[in-house]
Amino acid sequence: MVWFAYCDDEPDSFISFDPVFTDTLHNLKNPNFVFDFVLVYRRAPEPDSDSDEDLDDLCNLETRIVRQTHEFDREWLIGGDRQQIQAKVFHILEIIQVPSFSDIVHTLTIDILDLKKHESVSNSPEIERIRVEIDTIVPRFPDDNDDFDLEL
Repeated sequence: MVWFAYCDDEPDSFISFDPVFTDTLHNLKNPNFVFDFVLVYRRAPEPDSDSDEDLDDLCNLETRIVRQTHEFDREWLIGGDRQQIQAKVFHILEIIQVPSFSDIVHTLTIDILDLKKHESVSNSPEIERIRVEIDTIVPRFPDDNDDFDLEL
């Protein structure tokens, strides 16, 4: 049996996207989607060419957790085709200071496309807010250096 190991050029990221539905008593439709972001930044260790400690460093990464709430207009967010929604995802990631790694962009684009499908069904329950957790490895924490741009 032959096993192939693929090395990705991006660190692993975890994304959780959970819509929270309102109870059926509310008939008011909020013109905005409210996003509650939990951003878990794990700082990558500085590379050391002659050290075996790098593997240990990967198990003990310095971590910062940031919580942010943002509102986005429903029509703006879910309007348009896949490429337009993907461009909006890039914009959102810039706002919340998360690197636009392809796995993060792809996952959030698919999740927003699913929101668009949900909204198109007339009798679907109202989405009150959306909880999004993103856990990713970054070269530096967003607030460490204001001149540093997290987009890689």
